[in-house]
Amino acid sequence: MHIIQAADGDTQEVSERPIMTGGQVWRRPLTGKDTGVAEAFSFGIVQFGAGARTKMHRHTSDQILYVVAGIGKVGGPEGQHVVSVGDCIIIPAHEDHWHGAADTGSPMSHIALTGGDSATTLSE
Repeated sequence: MHIIQAADGDTQEVSERPIMTGGQVWRRPLTGKDTGVAEAFSFGIVQFGAGARTKMHRHTSDQILYVVAGIGKVGGPEGQHVVSVGDCIIIPAHEDHWHGAADTGSPMSHIALTGGDSATTLSE
């Protein structure tokens, strides 16, 4: 058993990554490399400043997003949806999508879970 305390780990600003747009974004992994689950899962909390979001992209594994704070948006080729605390978004592998705080005027945080070996590519 591993317990990762709230004070453990580092929150990293990831705003400059090519996948991000519109504002500041931070990510904090919620599993350490020494826990044995990092190979199976990528699991972390992502905090989007107001206006920030990802660009359209896809993953090679399914992705689950669970909103823990604020108001955000998720979208794809068919349109966009407003999401808020307690909403769960399931995105199948290879589906083009984006997510973040977008134009809601509110920051948004979600927990993101993907396969540990999942690759992400920009769709734009």
